[in-house]
Parts: sequence; C-alpha cells; structure tokens
Amino acid sequence: MPQAWDTTTAARLRPDSQALVYATERWRAGDPLAFTASTFNEISYGLRKAAGTGRTAAELQVRWLREQIATGLIDILAFDHRAADIAGALRAQIPTPPPAPRQRQRRSKADSRVAWVLDLQTAATVFAHGYDLVSADAHHATIVTELCTLAPGAPPLQIHPPPQLRSPSRGPKS
Repeated sequence: MPQAWDTTTAARLRPDSQALVYATERWRAGDPLAFTASTFNEISYGLRKAAGTGRTAAELQVRWLREQIATGLIDILAFDHRAADIAGALRAQIPTPPPAPRQRQRRSKADSRVAWVLDLQTAATVFAHGYDLVSADAHHATIVTELCTLAPGAPPLQIHPPPQLRSPSRGPKS
C-alpha cells in the first residue's frame, strides 16, 4: 500500500537528511513519497513563519520542497470533495483533539485547534486516496476508530510509525 507522511514525519525531509536518502530510494523503486495538501500547508506555514523572523534557510527549504514536488520525488494528495466530506464528518464527531498527556504546551489553544482540523483533513485525504498514513502522533488512533464507524465496509486506515532512519556515518573513533 502506498504511504503518505504526516507533518511531523514530513518535516524531517531536508536536503542533507537521511529522510531524503530514504525518499529517493522509494522514488527510484517507483513509490514516490506522498504528502497531503494539508501537510504541505502546515510545513509551508511553519517555514514561512520562520523566514519572517529572518531565517533565510527556511525560505530556501520551501523552494527546495517545491523543487522536489516538481521533479516527482514528493506526490501531493489533493484535499478533494471526497476527503472534504470525510473530514467534515470526522470534525462533527470529534471536534477537538483528544486530551494529550501532560506536557509543556508548545502551541496556543487556537493553534492546537487549527492543527487538529488539519490532522483530520490529512487523515481524510489519505483515507480517500487509499494510502496508509505514516505518523508518530498517538491521536491518529482516535481518528482511525471514528473512520471505522463512518465507513464500516471500507478497509481501515493503516497507521505506520515513521521509518527508522540510520544516522549519518561517522568515522571510526580514534
């Protein structure tokens, strides 16, 4: 089954990363890496926000990602009418994210709500296109459960952990 990476996994893809090595190997095998339009939206937002604070590397990263899309290394799954309908049904059933384990809040409440809607859109898009989702987010299990309720006859959305990427090789210790 083809796989689509969610934002937390896709954000690891950079020009000098092991994620790029992994993605290139998949692409050469005829299985390009997929992101949803919502995932690319989140990454683009984060990088442009960083670029607005003077981080020029962030703007270069946006350009680099667009080049990878143009060359076919990354396939963008559209948030089409099917995905929109599914995402709307999911949002009606689970309008707010499930409680997370107590940890330091990195986002505002508003940003957390936006991220939740984008997570619903991502899961709905992946489901509608017949892909599996690669994610380390624990709350996707809640979404999968609801999808099984909404579409009981459909194959369930499969969630896979991000690939275990090897660290860059370091020379022998002296």
